[in-house]
Amino acid sequence: MFAFLISAIVALGGALLYLLFTGSSLEAMQGPPIAITVIGALILLYLLSHHNNERRFGRLAAIAALGAIAVVGAVSTRVDPVPMIKNFFAVAHGELTSSDRDIAASIATASAPASVRIRKIDDGFLANAEVNGQAFPMLVDSGAATVVLRQSDAEKAGIDVTHVTFDTPLKTANGTSYLAPVRLKSVRVGQLTIDDVEALVAKPGTLNESLLGMSFLRRLTSYQVAGDFITLRQ
Repeated sequence: MFAFLISAIVALGGALLYLLFTGSSLEAMQGPPIAITVIGALILLYLLSHHNNERRFGRLAAIAALGAIAVVGAVSTRVDPVPMIKNFFAVAHGELTSSDRDIAASIATASAPASVRIRKIDDGFLANAEVNGQAFPMLVDSGAATVVLRQSDAEKAGIDVTHVTFDTPLKTANGTSYLAPVRLKSVRVGQLTIDDVEALVAKPGTLNESLLGMSFLRRLTSYQVAGDFITLRQ
């Protein structure tokens, strides 16, 4: 069993080193999805080594398999594998320096999903948003089909409201109002940024707050209401 494990790890390691030093990418390789195949094989190797009766070789095989997985991730995402591999083995032996910890933290931060948590106030979930780089509060509203800006907020975001057409009807409690369709360069809430967002501009007196509607929310990974908080994730 040990000989089989070593042979398989050497073969997989050789293939990964070929990809690494020739500058090839996993996507360019033909045949079955190579990343899934390799990662699945490495997980199998880990399980086999975990249950291997030769315990003195089990940890070595597991570290080798997990190290190869790190190389797969580096090649497939085009991340510099040297600090990644260095940090992996340093963690395994408890030898990270402060500089290495900073590198590891930056890699973890870059791969972690961004999220924003907003507390509910009397009017609902009021987000501190930026539209086209300009900041103003917006009410999170999953019932609104699009982002809707008050005319004053639209002007603040650099939209020339004298050259838009108010021809999109919107039914409200006070009757039907007409809004102007626009495209926003970007909408940002905390760490979350969505580019090229569909929006409407409302006439003065239509809204108390601009609305962060579904043209923004549906492009997030998820949004979830729990008690007095809403969490937005990208």
